[in-house]
Amino acid sequence: GFQPCLMDTGAPVPMPNWERHLVIVTLAVHVMDVGLDLCVAVLFVAHAQWIFFLGAAGVIFWAWLVSSLYISFGGGAPAGDIDNDGMAERPSFLLNFAQVQIFAEAYRCIFYNGDTDYFHTLRLMEAILESAPNSLVQLYALVIWAVPGGILLENAASLLRLSVFCSFVSVGLGLAMWEQKVQFRTSSGYVAAVAIMRAFEIAARSATLAVFSGLTHPYGFFWSLAADYCIMLFLIVRHQSVQFTYGLCVALPLVLVSVEPLVWRREDHAVPKDSYYLVRVAEFVVMWTVIIHKQVATAEQEEASETSVLGCEALALFSMLGLFVTLPFVWRIARQHELCRDVADWSEEGAKEAMNDDALYSESDGSSGEFDRGHGDNDELPPE
Repeated sequence: GFQPCLMDTGAPVPMPNWERHLVIVTLAVHVMDVGLDLCVAVLFVAHAQWIFFLGAAGVIFWAWLVSSLYISFGGGAPAGDIDNDGMAERPSFLLNFAQVQIFAEAYRCIFYNGDTDYFHTLRLMEAILESAPNSLVQLYALVIWAVPGGILLENAASLLRLSVFCSFVSVGLGLAMWEQKVQFRTSSGYVAAVAIMRAFEIAARSATLAVFSGLTHPYGFFWSLAADYCIMLFLIVRHQSVQFTYGLCVALPLVLVSVEPLVWRREDHAVPKDSYYLVRVAEFVVMWTVIIHKQVATAEQEEASETSVLGCEALALFSMLGLFVTLPFVWRIARQHELCRDVADWSEEGAKEAMNDDALYSESDGSSGEFDRGHGDNDELPPE
């Protein structure tokens, strides 16, 4: 799992091969996703689709800005330097905004077994702030604009489909690596299962919203997002796990996907997973009731438009089915490995001791048992 700490000998814990390969694959997906998002923004400009361009470009700019500010002035800022006037953070800000920092972090992870904290965080931010919103914007454009019928628009539709698929993979990997980061040890199978489940989750949500918004154009898109934001904010306030000001921010990505790791305890979530997925099922039923009603009322649609809508409908239904097939298995494993949110950072004092606490995991491997036997709680010296 994620093991950036040092053991008693002072030697860094070697990174497992599967984790190194995961970093490589995730970096490749990141490059493809960002590149395709930029290509789609250029596509919108070429076809004078200014509303979609502003939406896609705004999402990209916002995601890059927030991640750059976090690395430069937030989690990545040096602490305790009273003489620091902000000049030292500016190069880091520019490098991260130009997507250079994530390559440096990946290089440290792959070749030097470096602390993958920043790489995981950058990938998480790109997933929830750029990939997830842009998948919705691009599916919305696919439903109401880039329908089959012409060579140019057919090429545009193919590019949009490829970019949306890459965004789904990016969200799945980003949230799965975040799940890996907060655990002291985990398996490659669990991380893969979480990635698949999360990809199904964002695909079902974005496709359903896109079809609903297309059939209720032009106001359905904004009203559905605003209504869901209010619901998420209500659940955050009712649960009272985080401060209200933080809840105002975290409710934004929750509109599309559940951000927090499944292994966290229920009381540590901003919105508990059971409440969150119950709301998603209720919204799915309501939206599909409206979709079916609208389609019956507008049965004389053009064949091209009908084909595009049917493709998104099939994606939404298949993804929702995949989500609720994989969710019980992932949920069961997550409950066995349940963690407290407060002991999820290796930099916190006492985190290394928590690694060997049997309460964190229901199953312990042989290596951890051997370590415990060699480092007991008693202070007795070995016999001479």
